[in-house]
Amino acid sequence: MARKQDRFAKSASAQVVVNGHVIRIAASKDRESLERSIANLDRRIADDDWRPYTSKEEAIKRWNSLKSHLPAVLRAKGLI
Repeated sequence: MARKQDRFAKSASAQVVVNGHVIRIAASKDRESLERSIANLDRRIADDDWRPYTSKEEAIKRWNSLKSHLPAVLRAKGLI
């Protein structure tokens, strides 16, 4: 007998977990973009590099105003 599939199995591929927070994505290509953004943000935090902004606060304020997945990443990282 075939194993019954979980009703959430299809949607599990449309989400990424960051620090225990689930970020929903629309398509698999969005996953790649999200993973690049996470890696970029991790690098900026580690290097304390906020260019072209003058401060971490200014960078976070600007990124939070964007209409993308970046505000969700900032929330997951505990920056906002």
